[in-house]
Amino acid sequence: MLIALFGASLNAVKFCLMYIPNVEAVTLLITVYTYCFGIGVGLPATLVFCVIEGLLFGFNPSWLVAYFIHWPCVAIAAFLIKKLKIKHSVLVAVIIGAVTALFGLQSTFIYFLTGGAVGKDGWVSAYWAMYISGWAFYVTQVVCNLILISVAFTPLTKLLNRLGRSYFGAENFN
Repeated sequence: MLIALFGASLNAVKFCLMYIPNVEAVTLLITVYTYCFGIGVGLPATLVFCVIEGLLFGFNPSWLVAYFIHWPCVAIAAFLIKKLKIKHSVLVAVIIGAVTALFGLQSTFIYFLTGGAVGKDGWVSAYWAMYISGWAFYVTQVVCNLILISVAFTPLTKLLNRLGRSYFGAENFN
């Protein structure tokens, strides 16, 4: 039930911000959900989010494959951050910001791969031209995530940890 709730909330927050290009809170929520409830909740919720995105917007491999790679990587990064006992929100933001920065490189490559361009003459220069043409969007997304995670990570993890302890019991949570 928690996985479904978190997966749906990821889609809800995406819909709330979808009209502002590359400003999103999905990264923050995946990070917080995984950090507080573990990879066993965060990763499946992330996959639910990706499937719902496919159902809503169509199963176009040029972006959906990128989603199924990127968003689970955010969950895995959050899991590793928790395992390393990193709690400082700015450090969490920098790590997750680095994962976010890789999204542009990865999604552009997936676009070329699914479009059949990889391996054809000139595809590398076309790749870099396309990637560079979207730099403003990638920078916006990274900066947005740096700010949002720096500001909201600590209060959200405190809230979710408190809710988790009250719902599951202190001995069964974290």
